[in-house]
Amino acid sequence: MNAVRQEGAAPAFDFFCPGIRMGLQTAVALESAALLRSAHVDACLRPGRAARILECVAGPRVANRVVTGIPAERIHRHPQLAIAARVRRHQLLSGQDTTAVERVLVRIYSSIARQCHSEAIVGIQSSCLELFEGRAYRVMEQVSPPLRYERAVAAQELARFPGWAPERVTRSSAWDHRMEAEWQAADLIWVPSSHLVSISKEFGADPLKFHVIPYPFASPRPAGTIRNTGGRRILRVIFAGTLMLEKGVQYIYEALRKRPDLPVQMDFFGPVNLTSLGVKRLTEVGTVHGPVPRAHLFEEFRQADLLLFPSLSEGNALVTLEAAALGLPVVATEEAGPPTSAMVIPSHSPEAIIEAIETLADNPGQFEMLSAAGLAEATKRSFAMYSDSIVDSIERLTGRQGGLVTNCPSDRT
Repeated sequence: MNAVRQEGAAPAFDFFCPGIRMGLQTAVALESAALLRSAHVDACLRPGRAARILECVAGPRVANRVVTGIPAERIHRHPQLAIAARVRRHQLLSGQDTTAVERVLVRIYSSIARQCHSEAIVGIQSSCLELFEGRAYRVMEQVSPPLRYERAVAAQELARFPGWAPERVTRSSAWDHRMEAEWQAADLIWVPSSHLVSISKEFGADPLKFHVIPYPFASPRPAGTIRNTGGRRILRVIFAGTLMLEKGVQYIYEALRKRPDLPVQMDFFGPVNLTSLGVKRLTEVGTVHGPVPRAHLFEEFRQADLLLFPSLSEGNALVTLEAAALGLPVVATEEAGPPTSAMVIPSHSPEAIIEAIETLADNPGQFEMLSAAGLAEATKRSFAMYSDSIVDSIERLTGRQGGLVTNCPSDRT
């Protein structure tokens, strides 16, 4: 960054998020601090009857597409992004060549970049390289590990569990290096969990550019309650997420195959990205329900005893936050980026899964404490705290509180 700022001067930020993800909470935080010039998204809803009806049908995550707190004139929709991103995701999960759709995405990103006229930009990983060109302040939101890391995880797991997933899921492409180029161009990188920093460092990122800002908890309706086993010996355990090797479902299979006497009723919810062999293996230890509406899934959470999420590659799995906010105890790996209230277990370990289940089944007091801790954390990790962290990091980057500033390592957080 070559620009020099005067004390008190505040740049206007253009915000670009081709996938809504955390809603527009980052953009709302910038708007509340009078730092937002425009917000560019793929598709969104305005508050009103249509949004309420859709939320009743599809569940609370529809709130991620309802824009509140930002004046309408600052919202710019680019629905073509939603189409292109959906096509790419389908091709990616099925192991197809994504080169053609990636060229389309780059053209769209370049067009949006020409519509952003401020000297500062906030963009989502792998989509903001074109938007960074010529900006004085460049902020990237990184929500997941680098693609090369995820490819390596997929290849490693496929070698250990042959036939579980399509062979082509490990295919690399030029797109895998976009995030690495964005690391070099960015002045500041926001991540939701600290393990992303260490992973990214292994692939050449400068750890001094990173700032950890944990996601806030959404407030469920009705509110969650503290759980107890009620004297039940058999625990209803849920996995929720895409059924794929990177999510660690194969280690749930290994745990339950090794210990068929474990007091567990296992249910798998989510889109399937496994072969028929992989699905068959999971059905040997539990019930595979496939994708369900969010409202249905949240009802399942309310009826369950435990969320088990042994992911191998994640930024901050929202499902673990949603479960904890409902009082559902969470057992997850560090790689899942779980809430601090979760019981954290080692990854790649069926033995750790067995031990966690036995511990909670045999100790109702610890089970109840885990549930209460999740509810307590949900009240603390509010949007206000998230917003304050966003604004604080922007102020440090731009030097609004410290007079003249240039981009140097000591200014990074």
